[in-house]
Amino acid sequence: MELDFKDSAGERKEKTQVFMVQRQKRRGLIPWLVILVLLIAVAALLKTSFAAHARQKEMEEDLARQHELLEKMNTRLREAEEASERNSVPVITSETIKDQLGSLQQLVTQEYIYTNADKSESYAQWGNGWKLPFSGKSILITYDGTIKAGIDLSKTQIDVNEDSRTITVILPVSTVTDNNIPQESIEVVEVKNGLFNEVTLEDYNAFISDQKTAMEKKAIASGLLTKANQQAEATLRTFLSLIPGVAGQYKIVFK
Repeated sequence: MELDFKDSAGERKEKTQVFMVQRQKRRGLIPWLVILVLLIAVAALLKTSFAAHARQKEMEEDLARQHELLEKMNTRLREAEEASERNSVPVITSETIKDQLGSLQQLVTQEYIYTNADKSESYAQWGNGWKLPFSGKSILITYDGTIKAGIDLSKTQIDVNEDSRTITVILPVSTVTDNNIPQESIEVVEVKNGLFNEVTLEDYNAFISDQKTAMEKKAIASGLLTKANQQAEATLRTFLSLIPGVAGQYKIVFK
């Protein structure tokens, strides 16, 4: 009986030692398991990061392709618009320009406004041309008037040279188009009748007509027609530039 007890104790001791050895082995495996788990986690993260980077690169490439496609579409659209504009520009000829000028007919470019006072005197005469004594008559008036100057556009010559892209305009010289003394502006300051020689309506009208002629000569001497020519050229240059297809395409020359 004593022998059996010793044997059982020995077996228990041996089993305990085996258990302790196995336990130590299991404890030794734990750090390696932790490291293995960490490596697997890092690998998963790297894989996820590489996948995200690849997706981002793919998206960037898609955006670049879309941007390039949009640029090509915009370029084609601009080319189509430019072609449409070129096709819509009317053909410029001498006839088309004359048609445009025809709506203007007469171009008034200068005005000369005047105020004046003058006196007219005359005598009755004998048959031999001598003055009849005491027959002197006179009229003194003041008045306002306006003289207008311009050109007749129907006499304008137009030549369009497609080779040199030049529009040559030959203008007629400016002339006085109107000379008016309004009746309401005339004030008769003084009238004197002579012996058997009274101031008549004919005298009055002839005097006004003479005053118009005198003031017209004065206006021309002051450069009215020269200024009218210059203004006509400037006005027509602006007018022609507004015709579609002229501005930036043709050089305008006046003669």
